[in-house]
Amino acid sequence: MKAVHKLILASLVLASCSIPKDLSNSTFKYKSKKRTLQLVFVNESICRLENIFHCNDIESDVKELTTICTYRRNGDTIFLKNINCENSDCNYGLIREIAPQESKQCDFLNSEKRGRRVTVGPNYLTDYQKYGLVPNIDIDTLYVIKNKIFFNKQNKGMSVSFIFK
Repeated sequence: MKAVHKLILASLVLASCSIPKDLSNSTFKYKSKKRTLQLVFVNESICRLENIFHCNDIESDVKELTTICTYRRNGDTIFLKNINCENSDCNYGLIREIAPQESKQCDFLNSEKRGRRVTVGPNYLTDYQKYGLVPNIDIDTLYVIKNKIFFNKQNKGMSVSFIFK
């Protein structure tokens, strides 16, 4: 009998940690070195993906980038569509093109850091790929896993993943 009580208690704890069905007025964040990427669910159908670089020495039009989307949730899956996409074959690719910056605070955005790669052993990502890639939303799928939202963006043999908490 005690095992049944423990199982019920564990189920309740897991259920209480999950994301509510209604995402309206909620924000989920992914933080990395000098950058915050956040999903802001404005209401029951509109959300924003905001990329904010925490550097004072970069161009102002690069510092904060926002994409506005419509969304629909079906169970543990969230479907996003960029509102600027006029038809179903909209494809903006993996990242927004950001002009190289001359920054001391966010040196991973500098032109020399974009291509520099350490090739001892496996093929590791550059600092720009780890910290500076800004995903584009065209028509994308997010997955709800417990109290987190998982977003994986693939393009041209490259995959970048973000976990929003």
